[in-house]
Amino acid sequence: MTYPNSTTVLHEQPGDWAGAQASGVTAGAGGLSLNAGAASGTLTSGTIRAAAFDELVPSWNAVTPAGGSVSVEVRTELTGGKWSRWFSFGTWSSGPSRASLDGQKDAAGQVLTDTLRLNAKAAAFQYRVTLRGAGTRVTLLAFTASDRARRAAGMGTPGDRAAWGREVRVPMRSQMIYPDGGPVWCSPTSVSMILAHWGRNVTVPDAARGTFDRVYDGTGNWPFNAAYAATQGMRAFITRLPSLAQAERFTAAGIPLAVSLGWKAGELPGAALPTSSGHLMVLTGFDAGGNPVLNDPAAPSDAGVRRTYPRAAFEKLWLTHSGGLSYVIAPPGTRLP
Repeated sequence: MTYPNSTTVLHEQPGDWAGAQASGVTAGAGGLSLNAGAASGTLTSGTIRAAAFDELVPSWNAVTPAGGSVSVEVRTELTGGKWSRWFSFGTWSSGPSRASLDGQKDAAGQVLTDTLRLNAKAAAFQYRVTLRGAGTRVTLLAFTASDRARRAAGMGTPGDRAAWGREVRVPMRSQMIYPDGGPVWCSPTSVSMILAHWGRNVTVPDAARGTFDRVYDGTGNWPFNAAYAATQGMRAFITRLPSLAQAERFTAAGIPLAVSLGWKAGELPGAALPTSSGHLMVLTGFDAGGNPVLNDPAAPSDAGVRRTYPRAAFEKLWLTHSGGLSYVIAPPGTRLP
């Protein structure tokens, strides 16, 4: 998936791992799995080329039985053909031991919980995935590489009026009705709403428990939210879309998106919160005038979750804050635009 602001690479078929180096891991029709008798194993990809980028966000879908876990690392090619260190995105498990890894910063860049931010642009990367524990499998690996300077390159792209006046019916859920952490549960609440749309009725507190990162001390780790959605039978990954015009293609196909944006006072008319340094909500469609319709979990009650925001203001805040970051969550086999 190549857009003006980003490149998203998806690896999930045996051929995607051709040329990779594996130890204790086999790539097959079901993804990556540990060899019989192996307690752990590692696969290192070949070199992956992408348009110039200075940020990278991974995501993955994995099965981790009791005691199992998965770690994903990335390194980037530096000037002169040298490589950076391996940067880790922590350890994922469907159990409570999941955690990101703090303190990763050097001359090449740093990891901000779920995002590798480089000090200079790169054009290639490799990844290394480690599986631990009998029965652990990885069914999807995704990497979204983007150029911060081009975050808003697609802003103002004309929309498709055929997609206007159409909404995906997504159950409305407020994060604010839960006193013990709810005000910071925008990401798992958004995931919970999308899962409910697809027939997986996971409560907001359960989604919060299933995404909690004990090092970050919160539920907003983007890859962990995608990985959690996958434990509920979904195919889920992170991407960065270039415009609301591109997002229209998803909602027109019946696929809601969780989107990340931030705003200052007065920048988002009608917002449930006066300001936000980063907030997730679910894009469900567009009104007859082309304005985005959202399930905003910051509403004080379930009944007030549905909101319509001005198109130009919303698109600018979404693109400039997160570069159009979106969770794509849908059942396996769903055709994506």
